[in-house]
Amino acid sequence: MTADQQPADATEAKPFLTVVSGNPSDEDVAVLVSVLSAAGGGDSDSGQEIRNDWGRPTDMHRPAWGMPTSFTNRG
Repeated sequence: MTADQQPADATEAKPFLTVVSGNPSDEDVAVLVSVLSAAGGGDSDSGQEIRNDWGRPTDMHRPAWGMPTSFTNRG
């Protein structure tokens, strides 16, 4: 394939947004595009995240070894 030839899929991209009816202003379209792009999330692959074990449910399943006053009542 030479530099002059391009695949048909590369030149025909689908539009992100199509106005079906009405006459929106440029601000209306800009607000709509910004809301939809923010809702889409994005691709922020920043590597591995730091593991946060605060409030893990498995910590609640550990057996209770006793009350703090249980050793004073043994004697």
